[in-house]
This record gives sequence, C-alpha cells and structure tokens, in this order.
Amino acid sequence: MFIEQKLQKKDLLWLLAYPIYQVIGTARHEGSHALVAVLEGAKIEQFVILPSIVGGHFLWGYVQWSGRTNWVPVAAPYLCDLLTYLVFFFICTRIPFRSHWIWVNLIILGLVSPLINSTYQYVISFVTSTSDVAQLLNELPQLAVHSYFVVTLVLYDLGLLVILTLPSQILRQGPKVCIKSNQKRTTN
Repeated sequence: MFIEQKLQKKDLLWLLAYPIYQVIGTARHEGSHALVAVLEGAKIEQFVILPSIVGGHFLWGYVQWSGRTNWVPVAAPYLCDLLTYLVFFFICTRIPFRSHWIWVNLIILGLVSPLINSTYQYVISFVTSTSDVAQLLNELPQLAVHSYFVVTLVLYDLGLLVILTLPSQILRQGPKVCIKSNQKRTTN
C-alpha cells in the first residue's frame, strides 16, 4: 500500500536536520565546481564542504583549483541545481513512496536545496564581487546570466507550489484504461 504524499505540520521537525542538508548541498555545489574543473584539466588544490572563514569572508564551502579553465566550472553548480531539481521533481511526483519521511527528504534535498542555493548565490552577487554569479556576470553577457537565474528560480518556485498544493497521487495518475468485453475506453 502506498501513501498519498502531502506535506504536514509534523514535517517541520525535519528543519532540525538543517546542518546535514547544508553539508550535502555544499558538497553538491563544490563537487560540481571540482568535477568540471578536473574535466577541463585543472588540479584540485583544496576541497572544503564545511563552513569556514577565508580571508575575512564567511564561506559555506569552497574549492580551489590550479590550471586554466573557462567559465563552465564556475557555472557548474547552477546547471547541477537545475538537473537535480528536474530529476527529483520527476521522482517526487511520479514514484509512489511507502514511507512519508523518504518523500519529505527527497523534496528537501532535491527541490528545496537547489532553490536555496541558486537564490542565495544570485542574491549575494549583487552584494559582493567575489561570488560565483558575480564572476559569471563579469565573464558572460549579463542578460543571459540574469535570464537564466530568473527563469530557473521561477521554475523552482512553481514546481514546489505544484508539489505542495496537489497530492502526489494526482500528479502520478495518467488516463485509466478500462477493459470491458473487448472494448477499451479511456477515462480520467
């Protein structure tokens, strides 16, 4: 038997696991930078996924590499956020779960985390010139960078709104096929 998934007040208790979610999200973010930098031939010098203060700046994590790269390793976490979001949206809306807590954690890790990461990085790009997005704004056409973030952030918000307002069973259902005396008919 599968449970129809819908967020409940008791799910707010999962906020207590925030430090774990933050480390996992930071590992995804910094891992994206590192993977693409290595694919471009760079050597990873430091890989940190715990909060640190570096040069007087607070960082959730960071990766340093040596070697020539282009803008793609800088943009990698935001492309990874989009891919993560799309995969987890499909999983959370199409696959039935027997355990509610698994569904809630997939929502947090796969949908909320990319939204928070991309929103945070985009917003701080207006405050500091050392952020990833500020770097992208310097290296790429600003209209393209702003457009990417506005479109993906709206997509993330709309997807979460759909998941939080519609029961997952409705999202999973397709047309039902009834078979009666060798006749097929489609109903909704």
